[in-house]
Amino acid sequence: MSARESAGLESPREPAMHRHRGPAGIVERSWSGAPGTVPWTRALLPLTPVYQAIVSGRRARATRTRRALPGSYVVAIGGITVGGAGKSSLARWLALEAIASRARPAVLLRGHGASRRGRATDVVPDFAEYPLAAAVGRCGDEAAAHRAALPREATVAVDRDRFRAARVARDGYGATVAILDDGWEQGSLRWDELWVSMDASNPAGNGDLLPAGPLRRPFGTIGEASVIALLVEDESAAGMAPLLERVHTHAPRAYVIRFRRRLAGISDIGAFGACGDGSAGARPAGLLSGVGAPDGLTRFARASGIPVVLHAAFPDHARWTEDALRRAASDAGRAGAQILLITEKDEPRWPRGLRLPLPVRVLRTSLAALDPMDEALVGIRAAVAALSRID
Repeated sequence: MSARESAGLESPREPAMHRHRGPAGIVERSWSGAPGTVPWTRALLPLTPVYQAIVSGRRARATRTRRALPGSYVVAIGGITVGGAGKSSLARWLALEAIASRARPAVLLRGHGASRRGRATDVVPDFAEYPLAAAVGRCGDEAAAHRAALPREATVAVDRDRFRAARVARDGYGATVAILDDGWEQGSLRWDELWVSMDASNPAGNGDLLPAGPLRRPFGTIGEASVIALLVEDESAAGMAPLLERVHTHAPRAYVIRFRRRLAGISDIGAFGACGDGSAGARPAGLLSGVGAPDGLTRFARASGIPVVLHAAFPDHARWTEDALRRAASDAGRAGAQILLITEKDEPRWPRGLRLPLPVRVLRTSLAALDPMDEALVGIRAAVAALSRID
């Protein structure tokens, strides 16, 4: 055992992080502010006022240009940092809550990573036979993942103009609740509620604004939120007091709700909604991902009882190649992996027909609220009831 392990600074069982993220990974490590990282991105602090002046002007214009859409209750979901803070998971959870309240929700995205350049709303087809790989190219991987995970009562639509998308969802699909995945910054559709998603384990990274840090906007702007959704890694409140105090200081009127990501099952690629064989999670595993928060994914898998021996972390929304995946699979095999696990977001981008030496399965997850939700959902439920009376 090394001196660092004896001091509790490293664990001999910690999985290897086989990075494919390139320059993005180097920046993310500096932004994280984690112990042992080099804070070289702080050299970019002189650029922060310039960047913030530009985006502040855009936000001011967006505030003036947003329009209400009668007959649609709008919930925007946003975050204060770049990367995976659970916005898409929260959007999916809200869509399911809307369905439970007898509403027809629509999840609206801008289509990040999509190749489409059209000027019309693109609705992801909801029939089971539709090849989601085609939806990735046209609408982006997040839209395809939403479509795969949500029941047919939910519409999934992509358009940079969220007002236009919400109108199409309302008029063409009967949607009464519009959920804007990453919709805080958009400037077309006025929302009724703003839910801000935050990773409780690292809510602000190194604390600096872009480009010196991961903060898209000052922490204090969470005061605009109706609900603060804190994604926690365990159900205890230990160590959260400083964050909760900071959140309540800046957003005293917001509901603060803790959520925990849970493993719903492990199943074959394309087996949407299936839980699969629970024994798959007991085998030494290699993670292959192209998500915004790979370190969080590693922690989640290990906390779920999966013995992760290697994590091949590609860039967020990666268009991975078969050669790169074969190399990552070989690395995982040499590290002792008996199975490869990918996320639901990565699933639609997985190359069809690719054969690897290890079986590939999908981690299927869900969110569970750890705090009472009734008061936070009053607005949505009341709006759904009122709109149903109008119909």
